[in-house]
Amino acid sequence: MFKRKSKLVTLILAVLLVLPSFAVFAEEAETYAVEIVAGDKTLKLSLEDLRNMPKEAQIDEEYIYYSKSGEKSAHVKGVSLAYVLRELAGVTSENAVVNFETSDGYPVDPQYLEDIFNEELKYVLAYEINGEAIDNDENPDTKEIVVYRKVRQENEFGTVFKMVVKIIVGDAIAPTYPAEEKPDEEIPAEYVFTDITKEFEFAKQAIQALFSKGIIEGVGNNKYAPEREFTRAQFCKIMVEALGYDIVEYKGAFTDVKESDWFAPYVQTAFENGLFDGYDDGSFRPNQPINRQEMAAVAGRGAVIAGKVEQARMNEFTMDKSNYLDKESVSDWAAHEVAWLEAQGVFSEIDGENFEPKKVVNRAEAAVVIYNTFFK
Repeated sequence: MFKRKSKLVTLILAVLLVLPSFAVFAEEAETYAVEIVAGDKTLKLSLEDLRNMPKEAQIDEEYIYYSKSGEKSAHVKGVSLAYVLRELAGVTSENAVVNFETSDGYPVDPQYLEDIFNEELKYVLAYEINGEAIDNDENPDTKEIVVYRKVRQENEFGTVFKMVVKIIVGDAIAPTYPAEEKPDEEIPAEYVFTDITKEFEFAKQAIQALFSKGIIEGVGNNKYAPEREFTRAQFCKIMVEALGYDIVEYKGAFTDVKESDWFAPYVQTAFENGLFDGYDDGSFRPNQPINRQEMAAVAGRGAVIAGKVEQARMNEFTMDKSNYLDKESVSDWAAHEVAWLEAQGVFSEIDGENFEPKKVVNRAEAAVVIYNTFFK
């Protein structure tokens, strides 16, 4: 009997010794929603941590955002990212690059501290949307947040960041990112074309701005002809003008381009700078209408050349994350460029649920893509 009691006491003592370490393990294993890294400080915040933050940190209001189907809104509950960085992470610099990492690896363009600290933009670590918990990865076991910010200007894309799991604040930098948008340039009255009807109103600003810069031309009599097809040669010209290249003499690069052709120097310049390729038969097909994916491929190459994005960064954008219903019909050779331009909102005035990669581009659409890619 004594031996049985002794064994029981030993077992109880063993359990009591194991329990504390189990409790520690359980605490360590508790999942968190987002990790914040700022210098040598790291915060791992659970949804409960976010909900329990003081009243002055909480945000509970409507956020407007834009998608392919137009303007939308969501009632967002969450915590101010500015509060977390200043009060909890101890960030004292006013400007630095801030990178968001997502659980699915989808690239997010760098953000800036001066924007995050801008009270009008109100970046929020949202833990509840429209009264419901967040589940974008279709896994109820993971704890998710979505980062929202206020829209800076109408029809602006890229203000909602889903499945963010890590936020990294870089070293302080000198302010290089404008806190306020530049005012639109005033376009002199003589630059206004008379045939920009309501149907093409979406392209009016782009057309007028590019005309004032000498990048595009009208067709005479104060007409722009926005509905006309845009050819490969014409797109060569506006890309060369947009990037500010010095025009070179034609060197006979293609079988169907003669030195006397008006577009020959532009074709040669675009070809030498890697904007355009010819065809396997040695032709360029200058008068062939350019389609959407061809236009996107060239605009994307130009964006890399202009320093708008690094090639390695563009290569991270893939069509499997695209919102287009016909994304699988985009050719591989244009996929990264289409996906990156889509993410920047370049096509926002000219697309719908489908991208229509082989649809011929008109003069209005060409102006919009060039303006949105390089000047907006």
